[in-house]
Amino acid sequence: MNTPAKIIFSLIIIAIVIWLIAASRPTTPQTVRVGVAIPLSGNRADVGEYVKNALTLAAEKIDATSGHARLDFLFEDTKYEATAAVSAVKKLIDLDKVGYIIGPGGSSEALAVAPVAEQNKTILIIPGAQTDELSKAGDYIFRTIYNTSQEVPVFGPFVASKMKGGTIHFLALNTAISDPYIKQITPILEANGKRVGLVEKFDPKDANFVAQLTKIKAQNPTDIFLIAVPKQAGIIMKEAHDLGMNVQFYNIGVESAEIFTAAGNLADGLYYPYSFDGKTGSPEQVAFFTEYVRRFGTEPDTVSANAYDAALMLSTCIYKNGSDTEKVKDCLYATQEYAGASGTFSIDTNGDALKTIFIKTIKNGEFVRYEH
Repeated sequence: MNTPAKIIFSLIIIAIVIWLIAASRPTTPQTVRVGVAIPLSGNRADVGEYVKNALTLAAEKIDATSGHARLDFLFEDTKYEATAAVSAVKKLIDLDKVGYIIGPGGSSEALAVAPVAEQNKTILIIPGAQTDELSKAGDYIFRTIYNTSQEVPVFGPFVASKMKGGTIHFLALNTAISDPYIKQITPILEANGKRVGLVEKFDPKDANFVAQLTKIKAQNPTDIFLIAVPKQAGIIMKEAHDLGMNVQFYNIGVESAEIFTAAGNLADGLYYPYSFDGKTGSPEQVAFFTEYVRRFGTEPDTVSANAYDAALMLSTCIYKNGSDTEKVKDCLYATQEYAGASGTFSIDTNGDALKTIFIKTIKNGEFVRYEH
């Protein structure tokens, strides 16, 4: 074989090798549009801000790391309302033609939009709704937050052990999370020698709770369990103090600087269950927490970490499986011992994240892990 022929032959071999390498890589669109249905206004606009910031970090991580498909996030405001959430999700599916959605933030929102996503075979990854009803919402419904059935067996006995008296009263949001939560925790409290007293409800838009607190005050309370967003929890603790109530407060897992706007140092001593610890948790949690604070000047919450993990998991599965939604769905179900910003977790057969839950408190105006 003469020299020109050898060169041509070598070039052909190189071209074949390059083609084989390229063909062996997963074929994915250059950029995949992902809907984000989250409260950007209303009583939980802070969640929207947390999630937007977290997804900014996620997009940068995706772009800088191999093995990920690039994601283009399309945001829609759910207003922390079920009706608005459905409109947002329908818009993302029908008009924007997305196959993947991250959100929404609350249980009532999530329960309202889950049937829409399931019917359209749109993968929905929920970062902030705990109600157990979502566990049976469908094959395309996932979440990166733990459910109530994981939280209550941890928090119930703790609450009973910390109660200053024998009766605890509930002051709770009138949303999908409250009644099932109270129903689940009541027998645990009773098994520990405690009882549930009054259960007072309030609307997600309410900003004054004196009427409910006055009813509870008449019972000479020692302990109050809140199911409230940060802003409302802060107002409640301030109003209780103004009414001369000296009680121990508990809340479902919630962290946001908004709790201090009304309560200030009155928020100190609040107990709540959580799975995100950016100060003393896993290396992945600490790294996310540190970068978030550096970039945005405020501390992230668990929903932001959950949204960050949702984006990274989704990006990886799309990279591996291309635009095949069914294969991406199977990839998400196969997630085991994922070391993410929100902690190390697995996805079970219901699409729920299985996480380690611990107790946190507020001390000197900071969210810290409770040490026995």
